[in-house]
Formats: sequence, C-alpha cells, structure tokens
Amino acid sequence: MTVGEYIFALMKDRGLSQKEFARQTGIAESTVSDWKRKGLNPGADKLPAICRVLNISADTLLGMETPIPDHVLSPDQNLLLETYRQLPPDLKKRLIAYLTQLQEDITPSAVTDTMRSDPSESLPVDQEFLIKKNLARRLRRLARLDRLQLDESEHASGLNLHLFKYLDFLGLDKLTFIREYLSHIQPYMITEMKSQEKFDNAVCVLDEYYRISVYIKADATKGEEIIVSFHENHKGGIAKRNLQLNRDEYVYVFADSVGSHVIGTEQYSINLFIMRGVRNFPLSVAAVKYDDDGFLVRASAISNALVDISNRYLEDLYTSDLDFSEIELFSSLQQLSFTSFGNDIFSNISLLIDSLLIQKDATSRQVADAALCIYCSNVELLENDKTELLNTLKARFRVNSVKMLPQIIERVEVHLTF
Repeated sequence: MTVGEYIFALMKDRGLSQKEFARQTGIAESTVSDWKRKGLNPGADKLPAICRVLNISADTLLGMETPIPDHVLSPDQNLLLETYRQLPPDLKKRLIAYLTQLQEDITPSAVTDTMRSDPSESLPVDQEFLIKKNLARRLRRLARLDRLQLDESEHASGLNLHLFKYLDFLGLDKLTFIREYLSHIQPYMITEMKSQEKFDNAVCVLDEYYRISVYIKADATKGEEIIVSFHENHKGGIAKRNLQLNRDEYVYVFADSVGSHVIGTEQYSINLFIMRGVRNFPLSVAAVKYDDDGFLVRASAISNALVDISNRYLEDLYTSDLDFSEIELFSSLQQLSFTSFGNDIFSNISLLIDSLLIQKDATSRQVADAALCIYCSNVELLENDKTELLNTLKARFRVNSVKMLPQIIERVEVHLTF
C-alpha cells in the first residue's frame, strides 16, 4: 500500500470525506483528489498536517511501525545478531552507538512503494512542493554560473545596505556570500513571491527558515547577465515572515554528497551545507531516499548538528587562553562574561559577542558570528526573561566604541525574539 492509498484508507476508517479532510488539513481538495486519481503521494511538507488530522505519527503513516513478533527473527535480524556476537567489545560499543543514532534520527524508509519506473511518477507530486523544488534547483544552478552579478543599488527599504555593511565588518565579499548561500539553498526553506517577479525570466523567493528572513530576487533578462538582489529583514517589508520547524517534522533536501547507504534499504547518511549567520557549515545527517533527486531528513537532525557546532565553539572559549585586552571594560558586570564559566545565558552570549569583537581575521569573525546566531536561536526563555536579558546586554555593551556593536546587539535581539 502506498502512502496515498494508506491516507485514503485512514480517511475511510475515520469517516472523513475528501472535502472535510482538505478543509481540516488546509490542503487543496484538488490536490487530495490527485493522490487517489493519479496514484500520487503528498509532498514532505504536507505530512505534519496530514498526521495531525488523522491523529497518527509520521512513522506510522510512512509504514515504519509495523511490529515484528518478538519470537520470530527475520534473516536480516539473524545476520545482525550473529555479526554483533562475533565483534570485539570496542566494536560492539561502536555498533550500539551507531544504531542508537539511527533510531533517533533516521526518517522512515517505507517510501520505496512511491517509486515508479517513470521518473516523473516517482516524485511526491504536490504542486507547491514541486514549485519549491524547482525554484531551489534553479537558484542552485544559477549561483554556479560565472555571469552572476550583484545589484548593490539601495533598496527602497535600505535593508540590503544594512546587510552589506555587516558583511564588510565580517570581511566577507558580498557576491561570494550570496553565491555560497544560493549554491546550497534547500526546497523546504523557500516560498515563491510571484508579485515581485516583474519579468519573464525573473525569480523571487523568500527564505523563511534563515532565522532572519531573507528576500532573494534574480533577474536574467539583462542579456546574458544574471542580476541578484538580496537582503535580510526582520522588522518590516517583504521579508518579515519567519517560520520555525517542528523538531519532528520531515523536510525534503538535496544532498550535496552521499556518505553511506544501508544496503537493501532506502536509508542513507548524507552531507548538507546549511547556513547560519553568514557561514555555510557541512553537516552529516541520517536520511531516507524519497525520490530520484532528494531525501527526507528530520528537522531535529539539522538543528542538533548546528547546536553541536555552537556548543563546541562556546566550550572552546571557556577553556582557551584568549586575550580579552581589547575589550573595553566598564564595570564588574562586564567582566562577568569570562569569569562565570557559562553558568548563565547572559554570560554565554556576552562571551560570544566578546569573541566576535576580538577576532583578527575574517574567517574567525564569520565563525564567531555563526556561533552567536545559532546559540541565540536555540535559547528558550519566557518573554519577560528575554526582555530583561536584552536590556542587560545593551547596558553591558553601551560604552563600547566598536561601530558595528549596535548591529551585533540587534542581531542577538532578532535571533532571541523570533
């Protein structure tokens, strides 16, 4: 039974009509009808709404929770058991650790039923999903062309210059930054902004998962040139939206490379580049093959990998002999960031800001900025506590003469409050 067929079986069992199911999930009724009429399957981004309405887990929907009787072992299970028994103790520990990680991170593999001999039929055909997939693929391809150029003229909002000044502070070439970002953009991140596509060859998208929303506009109408306009925004204008992924949500991604494959299954280890701050980080995550082009991964796998980067950076700061002589001390409060050894969030953020300020080279500043953004994005505080924290940070850094410090504090505020 395919995923689509299973959905309709569950709808029948729960007495849901297509119309009512479409209303409750927010999915177009014509889309739901196509799943049955054409034998198609929903896109990965539709799974959370479907599971919510049908009151099942995504693992169940994708067929990974069918129990095997405890007293009956399949040939594969027997092989695994015998292999484990023959391993030395150290390799047994490594195997258990690997299996534990697979259990936590790997997405369901029962999508093989969705594969068809015709490549066009193997896609999870949902119109919105296909639009995002094609847009991401097009932007990734355009980013690799030599004729890509950057429009540095000031936007009506001025927000692109706001970003450009910060890139200058971090020692990052603007075109290089945009090229790297677009080269690794993923379908789940973006939404097409048709109202902003003024020309036939123009494409405009909003990245709602960048943490600070990003507005990207590419126009290939000027001869052979591809002009890219780019800004990030968090207060108003076109790029004010910002969504958060549910940690258990599945997202569809293009793999930058494939690490390993569990033979006989659709389970893989893949490598991605995900940007936080202004830097792309290579991440290795567990994934399941979904179609000929991409994979499903848990949002938590991406989030956890990024958090590990920030945590390791912060740990290094507390254990390294860093020279804070260039930090302008104003009171004993300011010294808290490198004397309390990470016992509170204020100390950690202060230390991350200090680290950004004292870096001597561009690469170190970029990594420091990314660690700061990742850390602040994952802080969980009540609104009153966030306000108090921000006010204390502003008081601590009020007398610092670094010109970009207000923008750094603003960056902290944005990541804390979204």
